[in-house]
Amino acid sequence: MFLVLAACAFASSFSLRLIDPLILPVAAHFAVVTTQAAMLSPAYALPYALSQPFLGPISDRFGRLRCIRVCRAGLAAALLFGAVAPTFETLFASRMIAGVFGGGLVPLVLAALGDAYDMAGRQVAIGRMLFALITGQMLGSIVAGSASSAYGWRTAFWISCTLAVLAAIVAWTALRPGQPNGAGAAGHASFRALYARVFANPKAKWLYPSVLIEGALFFGFFPYAGEALLGMEPGSGREVATRVGFVLGAFGVGGLVYAFTVRRLISTLGVRRMCVTASLLGAAAYAVLAISVNWWQAAGAMLASGLAFYMLHNCLQTEATELAPSARGSAVALFASALFLGQGVGPLIYGPLSRVAGHAGAYLLVALALALLGQVAMRRIVAGRPMTG
Repeated sequence: MFLVLAACAFASSFSLRLIDPLILPVAAHFAVVTTQAAMLSPAYALPYALSQPFLGPISDRFGRLRCIRVCRAGLAAALLFGAVAPTFETLFASRMIAGVFGGGLVPLVLAALGDAYDMAGRQVAIGRMLFALITGQMLGSIVAGSASSAYGWRTAFWISCTLAVLAAIVAWTALRPGQPNGAGAAGHASFRALYARVFANPKAKWLYPSVLIEGALFFGFFPYAGEALLGMEPGSGREVATRVGFVLGAFGVGGLVYAFTVRRLISTLGVRRMCVTASLLGAAAYAVLAISVNWWQAAGAMLASGLAFYMLHNCLQTEATELAPSARGSAVALFASALFLGQGVGPLIYGPLSRVAGHAGAYLLVALALALLGQVAMRRIVAGRPMTG
């Protein structure tokens, strides 16, 4: 079942960052301004976030595997809708629908891992699942940028749609709703009762705002990467799309470094020190991005940013799986909701901020905020965990 869930997570993550390298080609194709095309990113992230408070409790009551199968099929249909979209408005709508169904995949996969592993092994298990998630995000950016340059932006959607269909077939064939998956432990509890269990844990009031801010800080820049890189180095729309794909793909490479070293990092640093180290590394990455003059320097900074994000995020994510064991689907889904709400709000804040302070000024403000976020995480969320491994 782990491999099937990993396949679902991979295909979902592939579609997640698909649009970022395509902003400039899509803007040119539909004759819209870049800032309007950039809204395709929050068009996915915000419905993803807003669907979570409903999908989590539904999975607690009716079963995670059943929810995963339905959402997997819905996401495949939405990506097909986007691949054939005749207008920008249609494409925008397809991204919103994809966001709703995408919201039922990764968080429920992680909740299923929470059901299967105790706290001692859960962070390592989630770290290993991150390999599928990160590889999907990384290849989504790289393949989308390269395919757009070679064959046009719609090719990227067709590739993502094909992967989604294959994952849907695997999910409907191999995942049996009757299999034990930990869902149903909530009995017939109402949504209100389930979330009351989550917020009975005092860490919840710090965890969810922190992950929202984390999503906004790390991902607010992504839809504007093409504009920023064009300011560093002139190039054609196709050249910029390829560069953006590799720069954003480097973020995923940093995540893979984390996935391969998670056990050693936890044993060496411990959870609390890993939070602080991650936030300082992320701050340094955005400071370097502020002084970068070409795309490969930006890619190096994004690789460090990716490592920092997954170091910090996995600490927070593991805490989310333990907030309320009897309502784990609700807790993890709300966590994902906060993350993607941050990813949706981030570009809305970053865009005007970069107009006022420039991209370099915006990067430095992000760096400062990240340094502060690590301190909050260490003192308020992972307090009580060992300072060293």
